[in-house]
Amino acid sequence: MKRQKPNEKVEKMRILAVDDNPFILDFLPAILQKTDFRDVSVAASGPQALDILAEAEAPFDCLLLDIEMPEMDGITLCRRIRSLDAYHDTPILMLTLKSDPVSIEQAFAAGANDYLTKPFEIKEMATRLRVAKRMTETSDKAPRLNPNTMTRNGLPGIHKFGLEDPVYVLGVNQLVLPFSLGNYLSQLSRSNLKICQAFAVKIDEIDALYRNGTSREFVSAIAAAAQAIAEVVDRTQLLMAYAGDGTILGIVTEEHPPVWHELEDRLQSALDDMDLRDDDGRQMKVTLSVGRPVHPSANKTQRVKFTFDRVVRLAEARQATKFKANENEVRSL
Repeated sequence: MKRQKPNEKVEKMRILAVDDNPFILDFLPAILQKTDFRDVSVAASGPQALDILAEAEAPFDCLLLDIEMPEMDGITLCRRIRSLDAYHDTPILMLTLKSDPVSIEQAFAAGANDYLTKPFEIKEMATRLRVAKRMTETSDKAPRLNPNTMTRNGLPGIHKFGLEDPVYVLGVNQLVLPFSLGNYLSQLSRSNLKICQAFAVKIDEIDALYRNGTSREFVSAIAAAAQAIAEVVDRTQLLMAYAGDGTILGIVTEEHPPVWHELEDRLQSALDDMDLRDDDGRQMKVTLSVGRPVHPSANKTQRVKFTFDRVVRLAEARQATKFKANENEVRSL
């Protein structure tokens, strides 16, 4: 047994690696030992991985999944793992030869938090694992809420989350965590960036809804807005994240993007058709402001922050323009 050196740091992180390639299953534990990740278990298939997770005395801290596997591919396995109560928030990193935007989008939509293409640098793998470790240690994980199962008639203005918290709304297709959306954007190649557009949508008067509405009403508004975006944009290559403060970030990666100047009116029409109701059965009016889309920055080190900051500013500018127009209209009456 290898003895630990006096100043040697061992990362306390239980990792499960799933791959049908025997070489990878031998290679990963050995190489991760050199980066101070010592507790690595392996599985040769999706079903075997699920058996290991079910029999484990304690949940694993991180999962590494190959995408292309017989019996059960990594995308399906990722979805199955996310359905397990103990693994709603566990970091999942996909390891694969595939680097096309379709595969990347499918992985993140299934619940992956990060994505590494083979062959990968060991230093990069270690860095991603340490980021994943910080995810597991953070005390401010996004609350996971489903408006369809939340209690009605809660107390207005009393919430277990803040206005600016990135609430994770369950039951909405193509909605992921902001951390995952940022990783998705950072993984896109320069060629894919040419057909990629990022955008932001603001839910109007979200602060008033937070102050005066119940938690179910607040989360219902987010879910309805995200669902409307998914329906109207209607692209398989769409991923979104609720970033807090009434802001939904979105990324579309397709050669034929939607007609953006029509989007706001179409979203409003879709929302109105949903006939949202508050806890007392009264109609909830939710309106949205859609910012102009932008092509992401080509600078990989600053791409995520620069792009998301920019689209949020554009959505806020659109919201301010609408507010001023409404104010002038009221004054003219």
